[in-house]
Amino acid sequence: MSRYWMLFSLILVAITISCKRTRPFFSDPEIDAEVYNRIQEQLLDAKPGDVIQLPEGFFEFDRPLSLDGISGVTIAGAGTDKTILSFYMQKTGAEGIKITADSVTLRDFTVQDTPGDAIKLQDCTGVTLLRLKTTWSRGADADNGGYGLYPVACIGVLIDSCEASYASDAGIYVGQSRDVIVRNCFAHGNVAGIEIENCINAEVYDNRAEHNTGGILVFDLPDLPQVNGHTCRIYRNTIKENNHSNFAPAGNIVGIVPPGTGIILLAAKNVEIFDNDITGHKTIGTAVASYQITEKSWADTTYNPYTYDIAIYDNRYQRKRTLPDLSRDFGKMVNVLFAGKPQDILYDGIIDTTRTAGPNPMNICIRQEQANLRFANIDAANGFDKVNKDIGPYQACEGRELPELHSLPSQDL
Repeated sequence: MSRYWMLFSLILVAITISCKRTRPFFSDPEIDAEVYNRIQEQLLDAKPGDVIQLPEGFFEFDRPLSLDGISGVTIAGAGTDKTILSFYMQKTGAEGIKITADSVTLRDFTVQDTPGDAIKLQDCTGVTLLRLKTTWSRGADADNGGYGLYPVACIGVLIDSCEASYASDAGIYVGQSRDVIVRNCFAHGNVAGIEIENCINAEVYDNRAEHNTGGILVFDLPDLPQVNGHTCRIYRNTIKENNHSNFAPAGNIVGIVPPGTGIILLAAKNVEIFDNDITGHKTIGTAVASYQITEKSWADTTYNPYTYDIAIYDNRYQRKRTLPDLSRDFGKMVNVLFAGKPQDILYDGIIDTTRTAGPNPMNICIRQEQANLRFANIDAANGFDKVNKDIGPYQACEGRELPELHSLPSQDL
């Protein structure tokens, strides 16, 4: 018997050690240092047109990689499951990779376990992110970096066939940029799956946003270098079961997102949402809200906090049969106003009184033929005093289609 008990004890110890270990692989520090130095030296010495080939293997780096001011460089791995760059042991810097260069392409590798953002590109013109993966191996955790793929203040951004998971803010985020395409991507397990923030001209299509807190967000926030973003098309996406608990650090704007949210428009302008599958959400399928609903102040006098010129049509909604979220104020609001019933489309009803009067001054157009669609104007400006479920005023508007964006990177990658 003692032999069996000894074997059983050894198995328990092995299981316990395995469960506590968050570091998924171990590598050779000498090899890691050699590989890091070789890659960073190539990035420092790169010339326009160079291809920096990342080797196949798992490597742990204690410092970020960076490319600054050298245009036309490609950084390529052997595939997301073959070239894995871990920053679990990072001692300096926050990002895993930081790019400040034009006409750059990153493709075919994984970045994981960064203390800050996984891949950040700033002030770049001509960005192509292709078949990349970002993740945090410990799963959802407030100590994870904020963003997986993070182009900010860029012009001409293409994010294609990428995967992002477990970011404590947004898996795929594009901010304060112009002419943006996000397509064929898979965002899961993040607070926000895909977020377009303060951008001008964006298309988000043929993506999967699943098991995040919120699937796809289009936000316009105040007090940033570029405000009053506009013109975004969201179509042919699968936005499914985004019911993950919200693990954003305290104070993050995405901390307001209630688990169980498909799409949120916040201070968004000229947005078209069509031909999407928006299914399995326990709180809200699509929320249309102005910035005032956050009850946060702003200093920028040029900022327009309203949401207007919105077209929502030909989407397929299917609610999750469960109680809405109770961990965030918006989820609590849904429970109070609608007796614990998830909603398909909610509009906060906050209007700009300087616009043309009428039943639909903000031009919120909803053309959904689906039976039993749950819609409401919640009259947030007046303390939810006159919640109105009549969708009629929002159907009697002329539909329009935004132009496709033709000034973006090649569609034939």
